[in-house]
Amino acid sequence: MKFSKNVVSVLEIGSSKINVVIGSRGVNSTFNIKGTGEAPYSGFGNGEFFEPNKLKTVFAKAINSAEESSLMSVSELYVGIPAEFLRCVCQTISSSFEGKKRLNEDMVAYHYDKAYQEFEGETLISTSSIYNIIDDGKRVMDILGEKTSKITSMVSSIYAKTTFIEMLNNLFKELGINKVTYVSSSLCEATFILSEEQRTTASMVIDVGYMSSSVCIVKGNGLLTLNSFSLGGGHIMGDLAQCLKISYSQAEALKRKIVLSLSPSASDFYDISDSTQTKQVPVKMANEIALARIEMIARCINECIQVYLKESSDYLPIYLTGGGLNYMKGAKDYVSKLLGRNIEEAAPPLPDLNKPHYSSLLGVLNYALKQEEKNNIGFLAKLFKK
Repeated sequence: MKFSKNVVSVLEIGSSKINVVIGSRGVNSTFNIKGTGEAPYSGFGNGEFFEPNKLKTVFAKAINSAEESSLMSVSELYVGIPAEFLRCVCQTISSSFEGKKRLNEDMVAYHYDKAYQEFEGETLISTSSIYNIIDDGKRVMDILGEKTSKITSMVSSIYAKTTFIEMLNNLFKELGINKVTYVSSSLCEATFILSEEQRTTASMVIDVGYMSSSVCIVKGNGLLTLNSFSLGGGHIMGDLAQCLKISYSQAEALKRKIVLSLSPSASDFYDISDSTQTKQVPVKMANEIALARIEMIARCINECIQVYLKESSDYLPIYLTGGGLNYMKGAKDYVSKLLGRNIEEAAPPLPDLNKPHYSSLLGVLNYALKQEEKNNIGFLAKLFKK
């Protein structure tokens, strides 16, 4: 079965698995999930895939699973690219008109096209506004339909390495995908989990994932900064497995049991079980191992904060999402203590899907559906003009 109207397919490149979702818009800005697919893989670090020769197989597995569960075929994809493969560039642009004009799609495109900069070896994947100022100093999120004689905008552009995009293009072509739209997972996530009101001022969104984490500053509809580092919840599990001489599956179970706010005694233990045995692990030792790695993550986050504070002294709300730390009891509070700043948990604003590890994937889905809705409106507008 082919896609019906306003059904989109999205693929998210995670640091431990590839996720695919096929969905449409539901009532009250919810989603109708038609099908899902996932495929674990070795991931990436420092902006490089660990096993690039296996990507085609992994992508195919995730896409095929989504097709089978939805009874639909995927020929077009929105692909969420993680921060490790992207760069953010901001600049201010201005446009003037002869007298007040109501801004149509062509005028808006002409204005934002001024933000385009060519960088050797890089490909532009998105342009979005941090703010727009029109006549009388009025600030607006969306300039389409506004009546003004001039516009000044701060614009955020996201670039990826051209070799990276070409590699993905070739891979998707081999898989029979006819059209691919690349987007920043961090941008989609931040503009999804934070409301328009929250984004009227700058906010920091930290996504601690499995093997990689991103830190971005979002304002308006764009990113002021985008940073990443190759640390995440998977490193905590690796430390637990190595230091305590337990299996990786046992370390994963232990990570879910850890309570970092405890003040344990020598007689306190965590019980971890697998198919063959139950093992006791000293609470104090397990907590200290986890805290040491979380301190490393916090130092990386703090570096991102300090870089931003050199440019701005404004109050900066901080939100933590992703599955790397949010499911560890006491982790968010410990990071907050280390940074000396309040941190709030952030998740998708949906009743049944409000889990931090869904933030990025559903953010890409939300972005894709919004783009399709805009395309349909634009098509109808042009149709009625004929």
